[in-house]
Amino acid sequence: MEIQGTRFGTLEFSEEDIIQLNEGLLGFPMSRRYLLFPYGDDSSFFWLQSVDEPEIAFIVIDPFDFFKDLEFVVSDQDAEAIGLERREDVEVFTLVTIPEGRPEDMRTNLAGPVVVNAGNRQGRQILFKEYSPRQPLIPDEMRSTYREEKQVRTRRGRAVSGGR
Repeated sequence: MEIQGTRFGTLEFSEEDIIQLNEGLLGFPMSRRYLLFPYGDDSSFFWLQSVDEPEIAFIVIDPFDFFKDLEFVVSDQDAEAIGLERREDVEVFTLVTIPEGRPEDMRTNLAGPVVVNAGNRQGRQILFKEYSPRQPLIPDEMRSTYREEKQVRTRRGRAVSGGR
């Protein structure tokens, strides 16, 4: 099978590659079939590409790569909805937002992770009130350092271009 996407061109895939989200994602109820593939080699980021609406793609992460003390307790009802019987079949992804021109402010939605049964490729977005929908991915001290360095580079760039 293949889709013609707006971001990646033609993507070839098999039926087994599809993650089925029967209820869609919040705000995207018509997109129910997705492909998941790495953002790049050795990257902690992935693309979640809609098969139903090829113009829709999200950057996602495995939140456990960034937050070691997370605990998502999947209810019996949610587990049943995706046919989840074994704990080792659980995969969790969270959507990432990267503000334009401010990558240091990227955030992830820990309050609405996508939980996937790796055994049957069924998934569901589940809401967890105890987590933030806008959790920063980069610690405050690192963001502050990045902003300071960015300001220095900007000032240097103006000095160079202004001196010509």
